[in-house]
Amino acid sequence: MSSAPTNVLSFDVEHWYSATLVRDSVSDPTDHLTKSVESVLSILADYDVQATFFVVGQVAERYPELIARIDRAGHEIGSHGHSHQPLFDLSKASFREEIAASTAAIRTATGTQPIGFRAPNFSVTPKTKWAIEVLHEAGYRYDSSVFPVRTPMYGVNGVPLEPYRLDPARPFERGTVNSPLVELPLAVAHPKLRIPIAGGFYARLLPRRLLVAGIRQLNARGIPATLYFHPWEFNPAVTTDEPGLHKRFVSFHGIDGLSATLRTLLETFSFTTAASVARAQPGGRSDTAADDQTITNARRTE
Repeated sequence: MSSAPTNVLSFDVEHWYSATLVRDSVSDPTDHLTKSVESVLSILADYDVQATFFVVGQVAERYPELIARIDRAGHEIGSHGHSHQPLFDLSKASFREEIAASTAAIRTATGTQPIGFRAPNFSVTPKTKWAIEVLHEAGYRYDSSVFPVRTPMYGVNGVPLEPYRLDPARPFERGTVNSPLVELPLAVAHPKLRIPIAGGFYARLLPRRLLVAGIRQLNARGIPATLYFHPWEFNPAVTTDEPGLHKRFVSFHGIDGLSATLRTLLETFSFTTAASVARAQPGGRSDTAADDQTITNARRTE
C-alpha cells in the first residue's frame, strides 16, 4: 500500500487589519505582525516542518529582516500580492505592476525569486483569470489561489480538487503534461459536497476531528490537502470589538484554540512547502534545476 501524500502547509503573511472583513472597520490598528509570525515559526520548529509563507510585498518592504528570518529557517517565501488588494479591485495592467513590485520586495528581503503566488481573498475566479497569464509572464511556476467551491466571498465551482497543470488561458481545467504552471487548489472534502477544510476560518470553526477526517479522506484518494492560515490567527491580541458581530465572528472566532488545532494536524499528517508539491506534479520542465538557476540569478543581482 502506498503511503499517504504529503500535504501543503501555508501561511498568508499580512497585517490582521488588512483582512477584507475588518479593514474598513478598525480605526486605530495595533501592529502585531512580528509576534504573530514568531508564534507560527515556534510551532513549526517544534515539529521540524517547512511551510510556505505567502508574503504581501509591502510587508516585505517594511519588515525585511523578519521575512529573511522566515527564509533562513528553511521555509519557502511566495507572493501574496503587493498591497493586499483582491484581484477584483485590480485590472490586468495594475496586477502586472503589483506582481512586479511584490517580486522585487521579496527578492530584496531574501535574495531569492518567488515562484509561487496566492491572491488575496482567493480572488482568482473566471472574472480575473487573466491573473494566471500575468504570473506566467512574470516567471511564476505555480498558483494557489483557486478555492474549488463557490462561497459568498470567493470560489470557483467544478475545478479539480487535486493539484493540476494548467494552460494560462484556461486556468480552471487540467492542461497537458507540458502545461507550464501548476495550480494547488485549497482543500475541500467530499468530491460532491465540497466541504471547505482548508484552514483559516474553517479550521477555527469546525471541530478538529472533522478537519482530520476531511484531510484523511483526501489523502486516501491520493490528493494532498493544501491548507492555509494567517499568522495573526495565532495571536488573540488582534481581536477587537470594532467590526460588526458577523465580521467579528468570521475574523476572530476560535483564535484561542487555533495553535492547538495546528499542533494536532502536525502530529497527525505530513506537511511540506507548496513548491515541493508543485514540483512533484508530472510534466513541465526540470523544475528543481530551473528554480535553482532562478535563485542563483536573483542573488547575483543583489
